[in-house]
Amino acid sequence: MRICCVIASLRLGGAERQLAGLAVLLKNAGHDVEVLSYRDGSFYAEELKTADVKHYRIPSKGGTPAIVRRIVNHIRENGTEVVISFLVGANIKCCLAHMVYPRFRLVVSERNCNTTLLPHDLFRFSLFRAHADAVVCNSFAQTAFVSRHCPGLRLKLETIPNFVDSTKFAPASTARSKAGGEPMELVTVARLRPRKNALRFIRAVSDPSLAGIHVDWYGAKAGCRYSARCERLIRKLGMEGRFTIHQACHDSAGVYRSADAFCLPSFYEGTPNALAEALTTGLPAICSDVSDNARYVIPGRNGFLFNPHSRKSMVKALRRLLELSSADLADYGSQSLAIAADNFHKDLFIKRYLELLRGLEGGKNRKS
Repeated sequence: MRICCVIASLRLGGAERQLAGLAVLLKNAGHDVEVLSYRDGSFYAEELKTADVKHYRIPSKGGTPAIVRRIVNHIRENGTEVVISFLVGANIKCCLAHMVYPRFRLVVSERNCNTTLLPHDLFRFSLFRAHADAVVCNSFAQTAFVSRHCPGLRLKLETIPNFVDSTKFAPASTARSKAGGEPMELVTVARLRPRKNALRFIRAVSDPSLAGIHVDWYGAKAGCRYSARCERLIRKLGMEGRFTIHQACHDSAGVYRSADAFCLPSFYEGTPNALAEALTTGLPAICSDVSDNARYVIPGRNGFLFNPHSRKSMVKALRRLLELSSADLADYGSQSLAIAADNFHKDLFIKRYLELLRGLEGGKNRKS
């Protein structure tokens, strides 16, 4: 099967990592696969090259109409049978391409979890209903949201959570040694933006009862105003020695292995790559109780959940984590490994996509 995976850019990002990984896995499964992008960014291009997956970047000059025309020309000239698109902009452009040239199967991917229905969501869902053969959500919460607000898409919906390369994101060979009185190392790997809820998290960690925790947050961007606000709050609260903000890290696997536990305080998520990677690395986790997080972080088994809108709830979860003994932390980490293996293994991920593609080839999930 000739498959074209379309995304705006191959810059460093969770969706981009998943799409590049999917292309490689489809190639390894015997399909003729290529990746098409239309904006600058090639962080994952080398990974594609190593796997002999072709990457084409078409010009973005001329805006959406010109990009859609170039996508259509590329699909037509290459005899593409199936297009898999990631992220909102690429999804819409591929739907418009299908409107012009409907001789390919289209699989669009919903990567976030909506909390409210907005006009642009209705527009996107109406395009999916008319032109997509399948809509893949990476969270069960988003599948439920789309099903509830657009019943006409129910027969096209598939849920395929993200995958993690367990050979790269493997636990440390030995437990991190801590001298007496050394703080618990808590790590967050996420772009520092308002939806990630860093300001409330900083205030929670400043609670005197949590002096035994040190946080490293990886994901700041130079010149970002929200990052500057977070830095100012850290200084105002005298937290410089307990909360450190770092630039985005390309070696997140090493970051996880150097930590005792993971935290993600977001207001909303899809299936966060960072959580999946942290669990695969064998870390206990504390997370906001949103989207699918409760499927993967089970209180009393491998971590704790909190209300992202409540500083008090955050502090309570952090205290429970801090009270765990070294043996408890090791047990929680083992449970995280088991949960990750049951949900995020790449073999399970590609199996789900291959079943979806076989369904398209056999005539299932077709538009009425």
